[in-house]
Amino acid sequence: MDITPQKIQNVVKDGFDRLKRYRAARALFLKEYVGRYYQRDAGMTGDEPINLLFHAVRTLVPNIVMKEPFNEISTEIVSQRPYAELLSMGINKIQHDLEIKDKLRAWIVDAIFAMGIMKVGLCGSNTTIEYGDNRIDPGEIYIETVDLDNFVFDPTCTDIDKSNFIGDRITIPRQVLLESGIYNKELVMRLPSISQIVDTNEAKNISRKNAGSNQFNNLQDMVHVVSLYIPKANALVTIPDPRETVFSDYLAVQDYYGPDTGPYHILSLTPKVPNNPYPVAPVSIWYDLHLMANQMFTKSMEQASRQKDVAICDPSAIDEGNTLREASDGDMVWGNPDSVKVISYGGQNRDNAAMIQQLHTWFNYIAGNPDQLAGLSSDADTATQSAILESNSRVSIRDIQGITRDRAADIARDIAWYLHTDPLIDIPLAKRKPGGEFIQMRLTPEQRRGDFLDYTFRIKAKSMTRMDPILRSKRIVDFATNIIPRLTQAAQMAMMMGVPFNLPRAITRIADELDITEPVEDWFDDPEFMQRLQLRMAMGPQPAGKASPQQEKGFSSTRKPRDETKQQQQEIPAENQSAMKGLY
Repeated sequence: MDITPQKIQNVVKDGFDRLKRYRAARALFLKEYVGRYYQRDAGMTGDEPINLLFHAVRTLVPNIVMKEPFNEISTEIVSQRPYAELLSMGINKIQHDLEIKDKLRAWIVDAIFAMGIMKVGLCGSNTTIEYGDNRIDPGEIYIETVDLDNFVFDPTCTDIDKSNFIGDRITIPRQVLLESGIYNKELVMRLPSISQIVDTNEAKNISRKNAGSNQFNNLQDMVHVVSLYIPKANALVTIPDPRETVFSDYLAVQDYYGPDTGPYHILSLTPKVPNNPYPVAPVSIWYDLHLMANQMFTKSMEQASRQKDVAICDPSAIDEGNTLREASDGDMVWGNPDSVKVISYGGQNRDNAAMIQQLHTWFNYIAGNPDQLAGLSSDADTATQSAILESNSRVSIRDIQGITRDRAADIARDIAWYLHTDPLIDIPLAKRKPGGEFIQMRLTPEQRRGDFLDYTFRIKAKSMTRMDPILRSKRIVDFATNIIPRLTQAAQMAMMMGVPFNLPRAITRIADELDITEPVEDWFDDPEFMQRLQLRMAMGPQPAGKASPQQEKGFSSTRKPRDETKQQQQEIPAENQSAMKGLY
């Protein structure tokens, strides 16, 4: 095929045009989300009394991500597992330094309004076009969200993952391109400066009042370029924005250095649309109900404001009417009470209030029950119904949490690839030993083990959500007063039966399921506990033969199993009671 730079640029222009309506709809949704006063100095009271979109987004985002993810890397090759643990610690440190929590939350907001786009790579500055230096990392790993207004992909594809190219538009000073030494200087000089024309369909212009904010672009001589990733050629191609100009050659062509999945990761919170590349935005389903609820609310407010009480007086009793109007509360007025009648006009229609409530209920159903997630209200009449509603409301949020964890694991995989292939890596890490002591470790090229494809990446469940402090405290107290004594009793019974039982591991596993591992992980992992455990095992059943003093005193062969069980059942509550005395 005769593939020329001009043809590539024209196809990219078609890619931008294909997303034009999708971007315009997103801008419309964002204007409703930010409210009337985000871009105005003043407005009519009651334009948007209830912002249901804001309420839904504010509720969903913290239920999905409230903390940085905790990465777990596994492998089927046993000898490589220590390196997998070290690599996961390196990923956690990099993500902490890059403040990935904020980026993930922004990624989710983008996915609610359209689709979330995240880019992972290496750079020497705040730009994504500094790629490719003979497979040697010249800079640091970066993670950034790509705005839909700057995003482009193959206009003929039906699945973004199978697109022939994918890229984004970058705003950058012309001088940076000239000084890099990578780009065609002659073509860089011909790039048009950023136009002063403001596109109202771009999200960034929602809060701009006029084109005056673009004066900084003129001061820096900012230009637009488009960076394309072409999977089949494993290359990065830089071209001008084809909506502004088309050149006869590329600005630059570089080999792509990065994971085979490419630098872009797409987050969609809804199922795929068959034979279409972009997903259904959740807000697009909520939008009409949001507008209807606000229209009905505004109508009810207008009706309420028109309500008035008017006194009708008989003309023959005008003096009595004036006396009544001027009377104060508690005054006595002489006259005929039937000569003046008070009539109410206007007022709120009660059916409208019921309609507003119904619209709010419908919105709550379609949006995944944000009221229930936020703990604001419940339509249940009984505790059983409330439990059912709570369980149902968690189905959709758990699905979204699972999708986000999978896509966040893809980002972690990219970071791991750069760490695994970096010949100059040297990251200091601190590992917590049993008992709370920390040891110094370092991730260096000498510790690299095996092939990158040997490892599997995932995000630990519940690691991105934060438990309520009161609930956390209750779980810890219940864990200490109920679960540990029962586990201890089970361990004692297992030892008497000669069955191996790893009490610290059981404690850790249960704590992990309750999401309280961090505060309790080193309660029993200490040398003193192991010594006590060995002593207890030594006091257990002994081989047949002459009885030892400990055996006669501790576990006599003439003692009935039922008596031993009773004694153990009495010892545990006694220990609990003595412990509680010290607490209160």
